[in-house]
Amino acid sequence: MIKRVLMNYSNIKWRMVLIVAVGIVGVVMYSMMPTYLNSALDKLGETAPNADAAYILRMLGIFLGLALINEVFSIVSIFIILKYEAKATQNVTGLVKRKLDVVPISYLERYSTGDLTRTVCYNVADMMKSTLLIIFQISRAVFFFITSSIAMFGINSILAIVVISSLPLSILAARFVSKRTQKYFKFQNESNAKLSSYLDQKASYHGFYKMHGLDSDSTEFNTRNAAHAKGVVGESTSTALNTIYITFIRNFMYVLITVLCCVLYLNGEISIVILPAFLLFGQRFLDNTVVVTTTTNITQIIGSRAERIFSILDSAEDVTEREHIKINKISGDIKFNDVTLSDDDSVILDNISLTIPEGASVAIVGPTGVDKHRLVELIAKLELPTKGTVTVGGLNLAEINSINFYSRMGIASEKPFLFRGTVAENLLYGVGRILPEHVMKITKLLGSHEFIEQLPRGYETEINDNTSLLSISEKQAINVARIVLHAGNLIILDSALTMADNAYEKQVFDEIIKLNKHQTKIFVTDRLDSVKNCDMIVFIENGKITEKGTHDELISLKGKYYKGFVGV
Repeated sequence: MIKRVLMNYSNIKWRMVLIVAVGIVGVVMYSMMPTYLNSALDKLGETAPNADAAYILRMLGIFLGLALINEVFSIVSIFIILKYEAKATQNVTGLVKRKLDVVPISYLERYSTGDLTRTVCYNVADMMKSTLLIIFQISRAVFFFITSSIAMFGINSILAIVVISSLPLSILAARFVSKRTQKYFKFQNESNAKLSSYLDQKASYHGFYKMHGLDSDSTEFNTRNAAHAKGVVGESTSTALNTIYITFIRNFMYVLITVLCCVLYLNGEISIVILPAFLLFGQRFLDNTVVVTTTTNITQIIGSRAERIFSILDSAEDVTEREHIKINKISGDIKFNDVTLSDDDSVILDNISLTIPEGASVAIVGPTGVDKHRLVELIAKLELPTKGTVTVGGLNLAEINSINFYSRMGIASEKPFLFRGTVAENLLYGVGRILPEHVMKITKLLGSHEFIEQLPRGYETEINDNTSLLSISEKQAINVARIVLHAGNLIILDSALTMADNAYEKQVFDEIIKLNKHQTKIFVTDRLDSVKNCDMIVFIENGKITEKGTHDELISLKGKYYKGFVGV
């Protein structure tokens, strides 16, 4: 995961080398500080009480100057790094967005309301943040470890070995802890996404929940909120644990080298004047072991965020290089030729063969599940089959230019799409020029004219997707009317009136069936009475077509359609 994240910075690798080099220059300055401090203390010891004040002040001045130079170099490097990380985050977010433009609709439906937004807007930033910074810090720390080790060995090898042993000890502890705490970072990310999705969905359907009194039950919210709180505690505890063991090791080493210095001094093995310099080297070495904690925490966060981002970038696309046929209209029969659709090693549609005659009205029915919806997604070219072909007028749908195809069909799904504007503007979205009389003729035919007229300004009433002026069923009605006004060669209503009552859905379906006899119409619904007047009814269950025919033919079979229709 980390390696793949770093690949997003490959175009600036030489600039990163330069930044690290600048940072190391600061470390060189930093590493030399104890030397000048030691020189000042040596001179003070040699000449006391008549110390060479000018020399001592010069050494201390150099000491402070090196500290200042180190901090300036560090600040400049970090500022540049943050700038590059922001650009990389922007680029990766763009890649994810472009990927989402070409993945199958079924892939997007795996994400609940708001979850995809959070994944793109927050997880990408979390994944990219601090990756360059940690490389910078590791590079500086490694160089400092080397220079400090050389200096400490120059003073006393026993003390040096004791101090240096803290680094491998810290790394081993980090590996041990991180393997057991990574699950908490992942759980926090997932629980956060679920809570965000719930709140976004609640806000999106606020008016509908209020109208039906569904906002009083907070059970689901409480469950997700409790899981989120548990996730926060788990991640925070894991982060704190990473800090605790490093702090313990560091403090233990402070005490140990202090005691050893005293013992060695009492035994006459070291001079008192080298103690401050060594303790300063030792302290700096131990302080830099915190890079192990920082690296562990950042890599655990990146690992938990990167998985979802890369799953999007690695997802299969629904467009192919074979798209080269441009069409002026959708004509001819729609045929499924031994079509199989699989998803994550599970078969959703199994060896489907079906012919939908041009101009026919066809209903896709069956038990509640994904089968029906995935079948119409194949017809609408929102998905391509894993095996087999779907053809229109003898042309392989995979070879037809998508833009051409989409502009000649209309599909309305369960969640209606409305944008900020008037009711009239929403009805005419994508339709083009059309007389107001024809608009009202269609809305009257479909039973939506009456509630539109009762709005504050009728067809000129301003609405948007979250408006409380309209119920969900009224939004669905406007969406269906727009699809009919579009008058393409193919209309698909995929559970488009689920919030309407049975009588209204049947009325709308019957009126649409009577329209343009050259227009192919496909309905997906769980209400069998709504589609009894269709030319063909297809009953699908467990990914297979089990029954097919007219309403009367299926009733006479007395199979599953019959049982569902009469309520047996």
